Amino acid sequence: MMTDGILTYTLGNGIVAFTTDRTVGRDSEKITEAVWRRLNDTAGGAGQCHKEQLRFARPHQTHDDKVMPVAEEYFSLTEQTQRMLMEGKDAVMTDMAQVILGVSTADCIPVLLYDPEHHAAAAVHAGWRGTVKRIVRKTLEQMRLMYHTDAAVCRAAIGPGISLDSFEVGDEVYATFVQAGFDMNGVAQRYPVMRAAESTSGQTEKWHIDLKEINRRQMMMAGLMEENIEVSTIDTLTDTRFYSARREQKDGIKCGRIFTGFVMRP
Repeated sequence: MMTDGILTYTLGNGIVAFTTDRTVGRDSEKITEAVWRRLNDTAGGAGQCHKEQLRFARPHQTHDDKVMPVAEEYFSLTEQTQRMLMEGKDAVMTDMAQVILGVSTADCIPVLLYDPEHHAAAAVHAGWRGTVKRIVRKTLEQMRLMYHTDAAVCRAAIGPGISLDSFEVGDEVYATFVQAGFDMNGVAQRYPVMRAAESTSGQTEKWHIDLKEINRRQMMMAGLMEENIEVSTIDTLTDTRFYSARREQKDGIKCGRIFTGFVMRP
């Protein structure tokens, strides 16, 4: 459901899981305000949350497969140390309540994982490089080691990101997936070149890859139940409510980012 710049997912009563649109973007104050309202709107008998109780953290992503656990000690560190720890992390996880954690994307695939048994969650940035490195599977493994998470009870959401129809790639990207051992049946297809007039390679067709489906399959291979995985059909390239690097980032001009994250209830 999308309201006031926030798309929410139904991962369980213990968590508010969401993606922002471009009107909210990565603005921590806007995110905190919107999430605080949703925590209270859906509190039921859980009691009200005070906005000043919420804390916010996000990583500096580099298309790698490193996972950052966030515990109470993190918030006692200096900002410089926090930035150092978050550098090069493409997934964050915690079992702390009232902490807003998430990842930033603009076509890459955001994934949220929630373990209702141990009240632990993670947010994952899965671009094609992270997907090749199986970052979602590695995050689930880290949750198992740190929080005793059983993937079979987890719930997940795959947020807005580039679709199969829109994600045109070079032969070398397709080959990277194949060399990494991925079964590309049903997740890759050749289409006519999207911008034939701009093509200098002479190719008339290129590979398209379904990153959402590859990550969904990774989760099921790790033990998640198919019915517990929510997949957004939103294609960020074609839906202008969301930022898209492929649509907007040209000639040195960078576009904004949306934010996909979560906050757990006490």
